[in-house]
Parts: sequence; C-alpha cells; structure tokens
Amino acid sequence: MKQVAEKYINGFLALALLVYYLIMSWILHRTGYEHSENLFVAEKLKILFESDENTLLTLGTTFPSLVFLSSLVFTPFGYLFAPILASIAITTALFYTIVCDFKETSKMSPIVYVPVVTLLFVLHPGLIYTAISGRGVAAILLCFYFVFRSLFRYYQTQTTFYLSMASIYLSCLIFCDYNFLWLLLAFFPFIVLVSLEGLKINKDQPPILQYFQSVNNRSQRRKLANRTVAIYIIVFLLPFGALFLFRVLNQTHAGNSTYFLTSQYANWHVIGNVPIGEIVNVGNAKNVGMQSQLLFQVYVLLLNPLLILVFFYYKGKMYELFTLLAPFILMSILVINLQYNFTIEYYLIFLILGLLGLTFYGGKKFNPKITWFLVFSVALLNVFTGIYYFKQTDDAEEKEFYSSIKNYKNWLGTKSINEEFEIAAYISSIADKDNKVLIDDASAFKVIAHMKTLEGTVMPLNKNFVTIIENPIIGIRYLVIAKNNNPLRTFTVLNAYNLKQMLLKEQFTSEIMFETEHWAVYRVAQYDASRQIDALRDERLRQQ
Repeated sequence: MKQVAEKYINGFLALALLVYYLIMSWILHRTGYEHSENLFVAEKLKILFESDENTLLTLGTTFPSLVFLSSLVFTPFGYLFAPILASIAITTALFYTIVCDFKETSKMSPIVYVPVVTLLFVLHPGLIYTAISGRGVAAILLCFYFVFRSLFRYYQTQTTFYLSMASIYLSCLIFCDYNFLWLLLAFFPFIVLVSLEGLKINKDQPPILQYFQSVNNRSQRRKLANRTVAIYIIVFLLPFGALFLFRVLNQTHAGNSTYFLTSQYANWHVIGNVPIGEIVNVGNAKNVGMQSQLLFQVYVLLLNPLLILVFFYYKGKMYELFTLLAPFILMSILVINLQYNFTIEYYLIFLILGLLGLTFYGGKKFNPKITWFLVFSVALLNVFTGIYYFKQTDDAEEKEFYSSIKNYKNWLGTKSINEEFEIAAYISSIADKDNKVLIDDASAFKVIAHMKTLEGTVMPLNKNFVTIIENPIIGIRYLVIAKNNNPLRTFTVLNAYNLKQMLLKEQFTSEIMFETEHWAVYRVAQYDASRQIDALRDERLRQQ
C-alpha cells in the first residue's frame, strides 16, 4: 500500500490541485472578475469558429501563438472558459513536472519537497492568479522551466540533446511572450564558459587557468572555438528561424511582417500594456518606482527568498550560477528597452527558477530536519512576499483580482454582472440580418466575447467594413461607440469624437438606444435636419 501511495501521490496531488483551481475559477467568475487577456483570446476563438471571413488571418497571427493554440483545445467547454481551462491545465502540468523532477533528481525527501511545492501552488497568490485568470502566464512559466531544466541537465550529462531541447523550449517561450527573445542575449556572455566544460583540461583548476590553457594551446583553442560556435548555432538557430518564418507568414497574409506585434487585432499586449508614464501621471505609483537598473533586480530577489536560498546552495558552481543570473540580465535589458509596467509573469519566473534550482541541488548541504525547516520556512515567506506584491501592484486588473480573492464574504453571494455582459446581451437582442450592428473588436473585444452569436454584426474582419464605416447608413442600423471615458477609445474609429464628426458632416442622424459606463449603442437613420440638432447636443459626444 505504501509503495502504491508513493507511486501515485504526485498524480493524485495534481488532480486535487486541478479541482482546487476549478473551484477557485468558479468563485472568481461569480465575483464578476474577467481578465481582458482572457476575453481577448475568447473573442479570437469566437471569430475563428463563427466567422466566415479571414479565419486564416485570425488563426495565423493571433499572438502569443501558444497561448491562443492551447486555448483552442478547450473550446468545446465554451469560448469564455477555454483560456481559463488552458491556464489551469498548464499550471497543473507545471506542478506535476516539478514534483516529478524533485522525485527523480533531488536529494530531498518527499516529506520536504511535496509540502513545499504544494504550499506554493495552493497559497501563493501569484500562482493562483496564473491558473485562474485565463492569462498566458502559465505557458510562460512552463516553457521557462523547461528551458532552464534542459540547461542544467546539459551541465550534468554534457549531452547536446539537452541543448537542442533548450532551443525548442526557448522558441516556445518566445511564442508565449516576445520579450523573452532578449534571453538569447542574456545567454550570450557565458556560453563560452559552458564550452570549457567539454574540453579535456584540468577541471580542478580555476576557470581563469582553464581559459589560459585553452587560449594558449592551438589544439584546445580550436576545440574551444568550434564548440562555442556549435553551441551558439544549436541554441540560437531555431528561435531566430522560427521568428523569421512567422514574420514571412505575417507579411504574406497581413501585409506587415510585424503585424503580430503591433496590431491591436492580433496582440493583446498592444492594448493591455500600461505605459509607466501613464501610471506615474495618475499618482500612487508603487511597483513602477522599482523599475530601474539594479533596484529592480534587488526588489525581485527580495520578493523571491527561495531564489536567495538557491544561490546559497549553488555556491562554487559557476556554470549553474551564471545560468541563474541570466534572467537578471534579461530584466536589465527589458528595463531599458520597455517603458511599460511589468506584470506578475516577470516576477514569477524567479520563483520557478528557485524551485528548479532546488530540484538539482537542494538537500545536499544539511541534514533532512534542517533542510525541511529551512526550505518550508522560506517557501512560506515566499507566500507572504506574493501577497505583498499584489498589495503594491500598479496593474489595475491585478488589483481587481486581489480584491476579489480577498473579499471572501462575497464569494457565494449574488453573481456580479459586468458592463460588457450587459451591452453584449442588448446587442444580441437587436442584431440580425436586417438590423446589423457595426462594432470594432479592437476596443470592443470584451463585448464580442460575451455575445451569443456574430450573426448581424459587421467587424473589421469583414471585407465591407471599410466601406460601411465611411458611410454607415448604407449597411447597418446600429453603432457601438466607445464613450469619452473609455480607456480603449483611442484604439478604434468608433468613438464619440468620430461619431460627432460624422454627424457634423450630415452623413446620418443618430439616436441613443442603450448605454453603460463606457459604451453606447446608437441607431442610425437617414439625415433629418430637425433631429440632427438634438443629436449634436448629446452630452456623450462633448469633447473633453
């Protein structure tokens, strides 16, 4: 019985964790919380299966590709729930992979690593958010874990198979978040050091002396150069090649090689990333204040005490230590290159890195009792630093998530309905073949994701969209307008400003039919001078 329990304990825990995440996602949904990235992917899935036009463009250019494709698997459970199920499944797979790796490679007892890993995945708010928010964070963490696990296995075996696998996983990671392309540059400096490991020189000497011997010996110098170039090719060729082909496909089908990066129709990050300046101008900036060189790296390290413990374990292991430092180099590059607020995934990769480090070297310095106390205490501290992160976050949707989870008294209360659901229900009630609705999913993707059907709508993917938007009266009866207080109004031409310009040009006469805080539905009719005066006096069209 004991042997059976030990054999299947990891699978049982993973299944229990899956059920836990499903319950938590149901509770979160009842509070009315829905992340915009979840709705963005859900809307693309809806377009893919219900639209008759441009489905190839939707399938081929929606980015991050792996996040979208993983959600595709779960579409039978509903478009809105598919991204959430995908993130739950991937997070559970990450948990199962980590505990299995502990079992295979770690010197720790299951009494140590099973409670520690379970504690983090059950109580750490960042990992709960990863699983049930429907974002692509889970795919990022899983691919990130596989990349670094392959590198550590290469150090142990000196088998280039693991470098090839690292290259494959790195390509997958880039297709989860394009910013991880800079990880290639972070790896660049110490690949030469890694190349030394395979040379037949005195390994007991310090690396400086090993370099001296390699550079001053013609045979060793040639081997070092060849080995270094080979590793660069193995690690870098596939990611660059995959991106090149993907850009060619974007150029062919969308007319722009960077469409997947710059279009608000293809990439949620175009509209989801919040510029640092915008947060600073509003005031009360917290985490954003830490986004500067050196300070950010120290802040990340303090938020992940488990990684500090791993650095202590890796004392004297130069190659592994340099590998652990690569993500810090990555963040140094991103701090310079990007000018928007870093969200939870850029902090959680360091927690996953800490767990990976423990799987290889945890438990080798202390006896089991000290190891259990030390690792469990640090993991518990990591849970509290995760809570601290959410208290300090400047991301509005992360704040809303933390508020929804914290307010446990309303978990089983009356189900909350957001405004996107309300306006989607109204549009679904009026839209048909004879009363079409013009809507732009660049800004209204949340609304479209909640609609029952796309029948009776005209969107940018339709070939007649440009013609109709220049003269709406010829093809539609209703307009969905982003009001002046809508944060996404600048991403669409269907906003209050442009509606007023069309009214001033006497293209048609409008009448308000339904509105929420950020959206308004107008009915359009042939120009009527007597009614146009009232239409232009609409307070919703007043410019701010």
